[in-house]
Amino acid sequence: MAKATILTEPKRQSYSIMAANLRRTLQHIGVLVTVRPLPSSGREREATARACAGQVVFHSTIGPLFAPIDGCVNVALPHHEWSRYPSGWAQRLNRFDAVWTASRFVARVLRACGVAAPVSFVPPALDLESIPRKSGWTARRPFRFLACGEPHFRKGFHLLIAGFLEAFPKTGKATLTIKTSPACAWDSPRADIEIVARRLSRPSLLAMYRSFDACASASLGEGLDLPAAEAILAGLPVVMNRWGGRGDLLAPGAHVDVAYRVMDEPFASQPSYYAAGQQCAFSSPAQVADALRRTVEMTAAGRSRMAAAARKHLIEVYGTQAASARLRRAWNALPHRA
Repeated sequence: MAKATILTEPKRQSYSIMAANLRRTLQHIGVLVTVRPLPSSGREREATARACAGQVVFHSTIGPLFAPIDGCVNVALPHHEWSRYPSGWAQRLNRFDAVWTASRFVARVLRACGVAAPVSFVPPALDLESIPRKSGWTARRPFRFLACGEPHFRKGFHLLIAGFLEAFPKTGKATLTIKTSPACAWDSPRADIEIVARRLSRPSLLAMYRSFDACASASLGEGLDLPAAEAILAGLPVVMNRWGGRGDLLAPGAHVDVAYRVMDEPFASQPSYYAAGQQCAFSSPAQVADALRRTVEMTAAGRSRMAAAARKHLIEVYGTQAASARLRRAWNALPHRA
């Protein structure tokens, strides 16, 4: 049986989840997979090289931490939100045997920014994880919006909150729940906006989606948007834009579109993360408010049709059958040494 190892970082939750999705997809096509922590020292790298000698090793991490393991077939799994990739990160990826991306957007960005290693759109299957599905779309009063993500500026929670307050100046018509991490210390500006800043087990988080009426986001950029995929698989209509990695995830007309304008990316988490020309998608609070109001005003049948169309599209692109076939072709194209 073919063997592979996935290196990831437990502290980067979304990367660990995508690594778990890849593990399930590889196992679905008959590859025996081991998951190991990304080595952080020379000694750990040597130990990883001994344990993985001759194997295909997947690296699920961020740009400055990509470093191939000696004696292995190395595949990088980068995620990137903006329209430009830092040149130093591109040089790191050029040391890899292959680069697999979860969206065509990221693949285009990497190629345009100097990644000469083979870059392919090879996402994992997103439907191999059990996600409880919504069974009814008649909204309760108040209408319940859910938003998920880390408390980063990029996620646009400030824009979402401002848009919610503009859309619903009085309480009683809708609520907004923001599920984020314990690192968040925000105060809610109003009683109908709840900040849930705690860790949930993976099953508890996935079961949470179906109790809401819609999933909303004002994020400035996503390499894919895993919470959106989870919400779609749970049967929720989603309220967001299609810029960046969401272009593969969302079908036109199968989501409530949030208007936006493309603008220069106004910040960087660290200076080394910045590349001249980086752009993002900015939605004003007024644009967010308009989309939230339109969602509440939709009929239950309309929301049901929208949710079904979004799920159908997701399965066509990221479902087990499509993802496994794409992954099998990419796996067979690797320069296997084992």
